[in-house]
Amino acid sequence: MSELPPLSGSLPPTNEPLRIAVRRMRWFRAAFEAYVKAIGDRVGCTYKIDDAKLAAIFVRWLRAIESQKPSNRQDRHDYFEFAAGLMLRELTADMPLVALSPPSKSAADSAATFWPEGYACTMFCLTVHSAAMEQEFKDKPQVSPVIEDLRHWWSFKENAQMGASFSVGFLLTLLGHQPNWMMPDVFRLRLSDELKQP
Repeated sequence: MSELPPLSGSLPPTNEPLRIAVRRMRWFRAAFEAYVKAIGDRVGCTYKIDDAKLAAIFVRWLRAIESQKPSNRQDRHDYFEFAAGLMLRELTADMPLVALSPPSKSAADSAATFWPEGYACTMFCLTVHSAAMEQEFKDKPQVSPVIEDLRHWWSFKENAQMGASFSVGFLLTLLGHQPNWMMPDVFRLRLSDELKQP
């Protein structure tokens, strides 16, 4: 497991807890725009954002996290991870990004070069998640080494195009979990699977 690339400084400031701020469209849009610009600068890629798609994605994500929000406070930590996966699901279901140029600062066999849009969205979700976890739980999430494995990205892109729920499982895999691949975007199934593991 390793730490995320340090791009959390690209997230806009807020006087509210991040878990609240991210549920406000203005902050979410500003955070996404700033992060995409920062990661584009890092990998040498220019992105175009579809604002209408991004707004619709935000609304769907908000509805999704509210509909599955657990009543037990002990589930909050796990749900923060799950909510990040739902965010990625909505972003990959209706990709709001287009790479206007191939990344010029990334290796040819990197995830950023292979799928610049999916890479930017995944890293955004991981960065928001990491910042929220640190603020709420004093927890610094680590990412699995599979984040560097292009085979996982091939599988992610191919499966996400067939069904966006795969994106939730991919993000949870990056966070070191074994998702329920039958229904990775159902929180209760994830909890029951986690409880069964020795």
